[in-house]
Amino acid sequence: MNSIEKSIEVLNCLSHKERAVGVTELSLELLFPKSTIHRILTILSKYSLVEKESETSRYKLGLQVLEYSKSFYDSFDIRQTARPILKDICRDTNLTTHLTTWYNEKGICIDSITASQRTNTNLFVEIGKEMPFNCSASAKVILAYQSPKEIKRIIYEKEFHKYTPKTIIDPNKLENHLIEIKRKGFAICDEELEVGIKAISAPVRNINNEVISSITITGMSKQLDRKNAEKFTSILVNSARELSRVLGYRNKNRFN
Repeated sequence: MNSIEKSIEVLNCLSHKERAVGVTELSLELLFPKSTIHRILTILSKYSLVEKESETSRYKLGLQVLEYSKSFYDSFDIRQTARPILKDICRDTNLTTHLTTWYNEKGICIDSITASQRTNTNLFVEIGKEMPFNCSASAKVILAYQSPKEIKRIIYEKEFHKYTPKTIIDPNKLENHLIEIKRKGFAICDEELEVGIKAISAPVRNINNEVISSITITGMSKQLDRKNAEKFTSILVNSARELSRVLGYRNKNRFN
């Protein structure tokens, strides 16, 4: 493994941490000598790709990574196209609405509109955040429309994290769940990612009939009771179809 590959491994490792990490911890996790880790961090710090905390001498991702990610997400034309639709959904439902795209076999939130009716709960969803495909509605609905072979490879090779008692961590159960999502044409996250939080997501297709993104509404479970869920799902599915048409999708048959 050359120095560039090692540097990428360090950045990847830091990107999965919710806190700053020390040289020793990085060395143990990546199996690189401390001297190598220190040298890489010194170079990455020079270009603001990592930042050293003065009080703890631990490292975290730097501001330059944010600049790269901003440039990356801004390159998605779908964000500009979808934003008016997201705003309409948010206005009609008064629920936080977000757009997720499928990138490197991950669901990544690339835009979000926050509802005016705020709660004291901090929602999991944030722009740039990976949405877990075993429990978030936004990622589940995209994965459900990938090829059966791709689905099997992904869910039987990846590790699952259990966020709540309702999180699906059994690959067989998840596979059946994805089949049901595709049959219905939308996905629901019923306190699988956060206790007390519910989400509904609908698939977005491109001109090649591929599901590449999803639109999702998220709120307190009481805001998405049976009555509201039916009404809001209809709004969401129709909006996802509208965005798909704008992106070139023209199939007039049932949307699945």
